[in-house]
Amino acid sequence: MSAQTSFGNKRLVGLVGHPVKHSISPDIHNAAFNHLNLNYVYIAFDVKENALGAAVKGLKALGAAGFNVTIPYKQRVVKFLDKLVDDAKTIRTVNTVVIEKDRMVGYNTDVLGVINALIPYKDMLSGCEALILGAGGGASAAALALARLGCNGITFVSRTPSKARRLAYFLRRRIKISVKGLGLSASNLSTIAKVCNVVINATPVGMWPNSGYSLLKREQIRSGSLVMDMVYNPPETMLLKEAKLAGAICVSGLDMLIFQAAESFKLWTSLEPPIEVMKNAAIEAIGRFA
Repeated sequence: MSAQTSFGNKRLVGLVGHPVKHSISPDIHNAAFNHLNLNYVYIAFDVKENALGAAVKGLKALGAAGFNVTIPYKQRVVKFLDKLVDDAKTIRTVNTVVIEKDRMVGYNTDVLGVINALIPYKDMLSGCEALILGAGGGASAAALALARLGCNGITFVSRTPSKARRLAYFLRRRIKISVKGLGLSASNLSTIAKVCNVVINATPVGMWPNSGYSLLKREQIRSGSLVMDMVYNPPETMLLKEAKLAGAICVSGLDMLIFQAAESFKLWTSLEPPIEVMKNAAIEAIGRFA
């Protein structure tokens, strides 16, 4: 496990994932801590796959207040936790952990992050058919958010068809709407995207530094549809550029990132987050990658 910086005598929170060099979460949370004069520090830890359990135990041993979890560990981390609550329990996917004395409690703030990012389009989402690219933790959170916003049906598309089918089966019993899982192919994408009025990318495709890629081309995207990319770096991904040219409404993953970060901040500090400070820090941090 390697950390981006040291934390001295400050209360530790952090990020566990692999890779994490693209992450701007330390900038967002440290700006919020500094603004409120809190003695906290947020550090990103790059954790190799065989070291996840040791990393989680290490953060507890260090007296951390908690940590975020990102790709590829949002589902794998569950077995190392003592309890899941709320949305994390529903979809068995965790992006935020709170360390309470001797217990590590898993939460999912991605669901609220997606809801808050999409709430301006709630009328459009009611009764919609949605395509979700991916079948991991982010896809699960997006599906639960869409169900709560009134979506009528969801299709997951994944490079591993069995993974998409397993996720669809798992969620079908929990979110009470039509859910299907298919393999990722050009024909599937073209067929499904043209009949869906919502598309969400829940894969890392298009993320810095490989930002020149998109799973969908403009001719596969329905004009007037809503396209959200959960990738936030860059804020306008290749998918969103293609969607814009297709005449779709575009929602950046940066919006979701800020909203989910705000919810995590509340869980760790019991304080209201300075959202504008966090947003400004995110925009400034993204500039490093331009």
